[in-house]
Amino acid sequence: MTNKISIIILSLFLILCNASVIGQIDSFLINYNVTHYNLSIGLDLAKKSFYGNVEITADFLQPTNEFTLHASNVTLTIDSILFSENKLVFQHNSDLLTIQLASILHPSSSIKLKIFYHGISDFTGNYDGGGIYFASPDRAATISEPSFARNWWPCKDVPSDKATATISITVPDSLTAVSNGLLKNIERHDGKATFHWSTEYPMSTYLLSFAVARYNESSEEYTGSGGKTMKIYYYVFPEDTGKAKIDFQNIAKIMEYFRQTFGEYPFVNEKLGFAEIEGDMTMENQTICSIQKNFFTGDRQYELTFAHEIAHHWFGNMLTPQDWHHTWLNEGFATYAEALYLEHRRGPEVYQQYINSMMAMDNGTYAGSVIGKSDTAFWDSFSPAQSYKGAIVLHMLRRMLGDSTFFSCLSNYVTSPNLRYRNVTTEDFIDVCEKISGQNLRWFFNQWVYASADSVDRPVLEYEWSSSEGTSQKEITVSIEQKTAGKILYRLPLTVSLTTMNSIINFNVIDSVAVQSFKFPVNNQPDTVEIDKENRIFKIIQKKK
Repeated sequence: MTNKISIIILSLFLILCNASVIGQIDSFLINYNVTHYNLSIGLDLAKKSFYGNVEITADFLQPTNEFTLHASNVTLTIDSILFSENKLVFQHNSDLLTIQLASILHPSSSIKLKIFYHGISDFTGNYDGGGIYFASPDRAATISEPSFARNWWPCKDVPSDKATATISITVPDSLTAVSNGLLKNIERHDGKATFHWSTEYPMSTYLLSFAVARYNESSEEYTGSGGKTMKIYYYVFPEDTGKAKIDFQNIAKIMEYFRQTFGEYPFVNEKLGFAEIEGDMTMENQTICSIQKNFFTGDRQYELTFAHEIAHHWFGNMLTPQDWHHTWLNEGFATYAEALYLEHRRGPEVYQQYINSMMAMDNGTYAGSVIGKSDTAFWDSFSPAQSYKGAIVLHMLRRMLGDSTFFSCLSNYVTSPNLRYRNVTTEDFIDVCEKISGQNLRWFFNQWVYASADSVDRPVLEYEWSSSEGTSQKEITVSIEQKTAGKILYRLPLTVSLTTMNSIINFNVIDSVAVQSFKFPVNNQPDTVEIDKENRIFKIIQKKK
């Protein structure tokens, strides 16, 4: 099982690493908030080109006579921009579209302007790019995380600006186009079909998507809290329909488990959907997950991947990071949700095996802080530290707080009216955990999430033990040295287990200095002394020779 879990972890790691650079957050972005995108796009799949327009509604926060958006200079050509039927002057360079407004707009002012554009795409569906992937004359799909929405439509391409959206996709009449939210209607004329989709929930640009193919469509009904029903839709290539039927058979069960654990599915008024796509582009697009073709195997091999993408609807889609420094709030939480689902389905031993497989990575694999140091360097915010060490952090927090308190923290984090459908930071999660637990947890997050060292991602411990005769009992002395204390000194709640012929005696200690000794009175000489044998703490530990 461990080898299989490691393969799944590796595959998820590759899925999540779908870009090489994260777009810079520019100062102009604080001038306004987008409230709605009305996007129309038409595809010429044979020529790998597209044309479209987007009507953007925004509220201004500061006085300005400019309106600047992200728009790739490589893939997009801006044709014209209209405001109240008047053409506006604009500049398009360095992937920025700067629009000159007729007058200065002041805070509380709103604007609605329409941008007409066309474009081409040479995106090949690999991990290090994004935009529209034209896989064949009858298959295309998008991926936009972290900052590739700008490759196929002008937008404010940062996670901190969430807006509602409508999107209309025009394709040949033989194809189906699926997107976020609900399908409102389909218009057919002159051999073309336009699919009109709309979402009432706010969404970051990296989560807006479409997928186009000759799909076989099926659905099942999900029943949520209070009897509320919703459709789960499956859009699958015809050749994979049989395999998909097997692979998707537990989706409703995953949804029910996550509902019980995290609260109601956040987008229950719309849908949950899955669209098969070509390329290495599996992604948790809001209400319509993209699942790459090679994940349809007919033996549920990638069921944890499906669980991961579903979990993102709570962690990432509803609670969206303020910026990419806080990616672990997406990826660490969704990866930990895999472990929780494994525990629910197969028991605590398999859960622990999954955690152990992440802990077993070589020392330094997760080096650097879980909080990304740079919002522009991909590997600082989408590295194994965010996904796997982030999940390990949640495991340690659970073991330290206990199940009741830990799951109450998760529930309150998800259901907080101040956070739902908004942007969050690590501090928001810490605040909830401290409030619910009644504990100061700053030390925990400082050492496991914020602390950074180039070569250290966990403490390396060396221990020895000895016994001596007391007046009425034996005294066991256990000495622990933190070999990595020169770089990071950890505070470690540890359980020391003394095993005798007749029993196992557990003692709870706090190891918080470079070298520390603990003394334990026992009636019988122990045969073995073990430290944290249940792997509650992320560490490397060895007995002193």
